[in-house]
Amino acid sequence: MMAITTAPGVTQRMLANGHLELTCRESSRHIECEPVAAAMWIALKQHNGDIDQAAEVLSALWETDPEDTRYDLIALAGSLCSLGMAQED
Repeated sequence: MMAITTAPGVTQRMLANGHLELTCRESSRHIECEPVAAAMWIALKQHNGDIDQAAEVLSALWETDPEDTRYDLIALAGSLCSLGMAQED
């Protein structure tokens, strides 16, 4: 099972516009995620970083194909890991 967690030194907060803000204290990097990516991040956090479980829940809510949703979650996780905002456990 691939699990994604927040990288050390990264803070997160939801913005009033539905976006997710991630900030790394060490690198001073700051990114803002669109609402869909924010929902994916929340689902990951609610399921202890388990991509499969998060994909199941989101695909049911969004009425999308579970495999497509899983692929999108993997892409998001990969991007956040590349930016140093998340890590694979």
